[in-house]
Amino acid sequence: MTTTWLVVFASIVGLILFAVLGGAGVAGLALIQPNIAELKLWTLLTWPFAYPQFGIFDVLAIFFFWYFGSDLERNELGRVRFAWLLVAFTAVLSVLAVLFGAVLDPSYALFGLGMLEMMVVLLWIAQWPDRMFMFNIPAWLFGVILVGIQLIQYLGYRSWVMLLVFVVGLGINAFVARQFGLLDRFPWIPQVAGGPGQPKAPKAKKRKSGPTVVTGPWESSTVSKDDQRMDELLEKIHAEGADSLTSKEKKELMQLRERRRRG
Repeated sequence: MTTTWLVVFASIVGLILFAVLGGAGVAGLALIQPNIAELKLWTLLTWPFAYPQFGIFDVLAIFFFWYFGSDLERNELGRVRFAWLLVAFTAVLSVLAVLFGAVLDPSYALFGLGMLEMMVVLLWIAQWPDRMFMFNIPAWLFGVILVGIQLIQYLGYRSWVMLLVFVVGLGINAFVARQFGLLDRFPWIPQVAGGPGQPKAPKAKKRKSGPTVVTGPWESSTVSKDDQRMDELLEKIHAEGADSLTSKEKKELMQLRERRRRG
């Protein structure tokens, strides 16, 4: 089972619990903080699956999380790294909610998949801003509309805590995603050296003792570089799996295979 489907399944279980136990019965999983002294630590990670209320937008949030999360998991991160990314996103939003809630409004509530789903959707858009949606709307424009709707909603309801959690959470989670090797088109977002998203350097192959082959002008340097680069990519797949390749590396591997086939 993929990480995306696991989260979707947990959300469906949360909806079933809402139907069986009622809103009050599942409120203990939501991040509801009347004051810090009464904070339940497990709610820092369980709030995305808590549904003390239910509406059609909760169903849409689950669907969009599945749609966009599956793409990120399949093409960029893989199951394990996507799981860790979601844990990091959830923790960031939880900490921000607790901090801003303690300062501004201790009566806030964080529950349901909506906030986490929004972070995943906007990450997908930032990763592939030029993809097209229906009516030929580019992804980046769709993202601007989504952010605008969220800001208007929080401002209209005077929900200052959720407004700050959303805005500051976007910035911090963009930094987190950069550490996982995403958002490479935004080099101004710092990436810590040796972060989990950086590909590991291939191990140097031990050369067997034997006669040395002298290269000359008759040997194509382009071909040898292509072979060397393909070996590096194949070694990475062998060591970490096909999901460890970024979209750029996958495209590069296809081009190398095509050149080898033509040669």
